[in-house]
Amino acid sequence: MELLPRAIAAILSLSALGYFVGWREANSYYTTLGAAWGVASVSPLALLQLSASTIVTVAAAAFFSQILVLDHKVSLRKLSWFCAACLGIAGILLAASQGLFGYAPPSGAHILASVGSQFFAISAGVTISELIGHIRQSSLPISSGHLWLIYWFVLTGLFWAPDRLGEARALRDAAPLSSPLPVVEPDASLQQSDWRLVQLVGDKAILMMLTDEAQNRRFRMVDVKDVKSFGSTIKPSAAKK
Repeated sequence: MELLPRAIAAILSLSALGYFVGWREANSYYTTLGAAWGVASVSPLALLQLSASTIVTVAAAAFFSQILVLDHKVSLRKLSWFCAACLGIAGILLAASQGLFGYAPPSGAHILASVGSQFFAISAGVTISELIGHIRQSSLPISSGHLWLIYWFVLTGLFWAPDRLGEARALRDAAPLSSPLPVVEPDASLQQSDWRLVQLVGDKAILMMLTDEAQNRRFRMVDVKDVKSFGSTIKPSAAKK
């Protein structure tokens, strides 16, 4: 009977973590676009969907690393080193996405941020598994190194990684020449321009007009029925040589 409450507690904890991580990413995304008000329109379910890949990675890393510990295939010390290595890789990738090692195009920066966030998620799952192992083996004391891992777990996972991922996605979506956002054709009541679909919110659509200058971007929230058509999200493949 103890398994069910623990399972429910784990699900609720992951849901709360997913909601917060999703909110951080969405807030960073809309703030970078220049429409900070847009995050208020994102539903809780959409926030969970936004962080789904991260939460799945955290849960999978925690599950499989715990299996390895229970089967005595790896020690907690090795898990600690593996976690530190993943954190290091995640930090390098996130820093590279911000241009620390040189300019990265918006699409490339987004890829670096996405991969870096996944490495962080792996380290977060391993950290959880390691802490569970120390709790089960109370004879093994928690060192200052473990506390530092928890610190970086909180700092990187709950703040830097989702913030950077949202920022990188916004810069990619707002690039006038390479934005993956679908083109929108509004009806005659709206000004005909290069409008892009940012997000659907119920029966509303958030549109953005791309410009070279970030401060000149324009946004509209319109009824979906006022949009004549939405462009395809499939990009043309590169010409074969």
